[in-house]
Amino acid sequence: MVKQGMVSIWLGNIKNENSIEEYVDLKYDEDGESVPSKFFIDFNIDMNETDVDFIEKAVLKENSNNISVMLEGCSYEEIMIPKINKHFNLTKSYNAVVLIYNFEYDNKINSIGEFDFITSISYV
Repeated sequence: MVKQGMVSIWLGNIKNENSIEEYVDLKYDEDGESVPSKFFIDFNIDMNETDVDFIEKAVLKENSNNISVMLEGCSYEEIMIPKINKHFNLTKSYNAVVLIYNFEYDNKINSIGEFDFITSISYV
């Protein structure tokens, strides 16, 4: 749901930058109406509760099980990394990250395919 100052974080494994864009980015039909992406469908996210301008995604060159490495270069990393390091030790390696700002995921689906919902935290 929409919640100012919160960011929801997913980590996953994906082939390349094009694959993550195809998986996460909204599509548009012939009438110009937005159509939810597979990511939104997989995690049962109402695209009307998010703003595409507040979605970040990245693919790393190598897999990592270090959340700090995964979030390096993301907006508000200096605030998020210390907060998340206190609470999370990853048991799995990932090479992709998806962040949705001003959105608090309700955790209906923890994991699907190669992506896992990690947490929603404050970035302010």
